[in-house]
Amino acid sequence: MMWTAIGCLIAGLILLIAMFAWNSAAAKDPEKMEKFKKWQGTLQVGYLIFFMASAVLFLIW
Repeated sequence: MMWTAIGCLIAGLILLIAMFAWNSAAAKDPEKMEKFKKWQGTLQVGYLIFFMASAVLFLIW
């Protein structure tokens, strides 16, 4: 269970960093920014779920 919690934590961090990188790349191009804004909510929910799952798994372990 500990490895699953670590995996969820790493996946959440990768998703968060990818979102920041996409945002900085999209800041220069309005078309890319439109695509980023479309997926921003889904990405935020995704890393929130990964972080919450990681916290719960660490608490259970």
